[in-house]
Amino acid sequence: MHYEFWIMISISELVHYPDEWKDEYIPHPNFKAIMDAIGIRAPIEDIYERYYNQPVHTGHVLVFSNKHEPGTCIVFDTYRDAMDQSDMIRFGWRISGKEAIESVKQLSRHLYDECEDATVFYKEGQCVLYEVLKEERYPRKIYYKKVFKQQIKRYIV
Repeated sequence: MHYEFWIMISISELVHYPDEWKDEYIPHPNFKAIMDAIGIRAPIEDIYERYYNQPVHTGHVLVFSNKHEPGTCIVFDTYRDAMDQSDMIRFGWRISGKEAIESVKQLSRHLYDECEDATVFYKEGQCVLYEVLKEERYPRKIYYKKVFKQQIKRYIV
């Protein structure tokens, strides 16, 4: 059985600045707890840096799968909408195995509830990531003055 989560929040909620006077950050402790619980370490620092360095109207779907449990993954839709002024990102995860579902549910809701900036939506259940992970959907054409062809990129970690 798979259980999935899909969240849209500001990308700044994925990192934490332990010292507000320094420009050094770490993955947010709540998100790190989720990654630890499902056994996937996504490169949050790289995703965060790349997100701000990429031009608007670009960004791909990144899927990080657990090499020991192929059904378990973390997904980031890093598309930067040209009209978005809050740096919103959609991301989620799929877990397998009944024993982990309840703890990951609590961690996921805790992450969403503690967001300080804009929060848009939180979904959980089965088939929440179905459309995002559908291979035949890509390249997905996104129109804004010109066409951007969003790709899905998969990584095994």
